[in-house]
Amino acid sequence: MAPIESESRFLWRFILDLVLTPITLIQVFFKRKEWKDLFKPFIDVFDFLFEAKLTITLILLNIVLYIVSLFFNDALLSSLINYPKDLLGPHAYTLITAGFLHASLSHLFGNMLALFIFGRVVERNIGSLKMGILYFCALILSGVFSSLIHLFLIVDNTGGLGASGAIMGLVASAVLLNPFYLTYELLIPLPVMIVGWLTIYLDVIGVLNPAEDGIGHFAHLGGFLSIAVIAYFMGIDNKEQLKKGFLINVVSLAVIVGAYYFFLR
Repeated sequence: MAPIESESRFLWRFILDLVLTPITLIQVFFKRKEWKDLFKPFIDVFDFLFEAKLTITLILLNIVLYIVSLFFNDALLSSLINYPKDLLGPHAYTLITAGFLHASLSHLFGNMLALFIFGRVVERNIGSLKMGILYFCALILSGVFSSLIHLFLIVDNTGGLGASGAIMGLVASAVLLNPFYLTYELLIPLPVMIVGWLTIYLDVIGVLNPAEDGIGHFAHLGGFLSIAVIAYFMGIDNKEQLKKGFLINVVSLAVIVGAYYFFLR
């Protein structure tokens, strides 16, 4: 299988191809190149979108199921949403089914954008099979973590849905596997570990300052924490790479926090 291209490499190649389009057009007129060469930048975009096979499959599956779910009646939809008490009964399957449901188009778009970015990073580092194991284990463990918190600490039975817990497992993995990988999720090039830290920070704030924002912060944190269980007990064998990534994250975070307090305080 061909290696999955990084965002930065693709972006620079795409820009270069666009800049050279006038020259390509001249070459076409002089029969040095064929007309199809003019469409190379757009063919490259298609290849970029679909080269991470499992990532794009999960995205398409989520989109299709979202469209299908629009035709579900309330009873059927409720039976597929994960409620904390499902963990104690015969409806534990909702730990998985809820991960393929989304509350709105914006909810779906946000999750699929994150899945595309972080899924590509993880898939290019550990392959499709191991990424699939990680994704579904993070989905289940994040749901279990959130359910236990709601059952025994918050004491409510609020339902949850969405792929966020699984995606946060991918975020944590990407941060550890390839911390300096540049992503453009925030429109500017940032190391993936910075984006991961920001995500963790927002979820911690959401837990410490509860608000009716409709976000399952405990499920998110469960997804982050699940990577430790998955990496060391469930067959993901990039342990040395994960340890190195963890050390890089700790040192980098300590340097940034130290610099902030030294120069800005």
